[in-house]
Amino acid sequence: SVLDEEDEKLKKLKLEWGDEVFSAVVTALEEVNEYNPSGRYSVSELWNFKEKRKATLKEVITHIVGQLKGKKR
Repeated sequence: SVLDEEDEKLKKLKLEWGDEVFSAVVTALEEVNEYNPSGRYSVSELWNFKEKRKATLKEVITHIVGQLKGKKR
């Protein structure tokens, strides 16, 4: 992780709000850095809601093909 967990703001957050909130914020910051290390704007992501996880490339393609087939009818 590129994140500095000794950062004063993060230490204060952990002290005031506890481990659960601290972990959630650290996870969110790591995800922002993973998808867009040069900026802080959000990046859309396709999601498999049934399985509560990111959609695989195969699932995305299957969905798009299904949508296209439905429009041709």
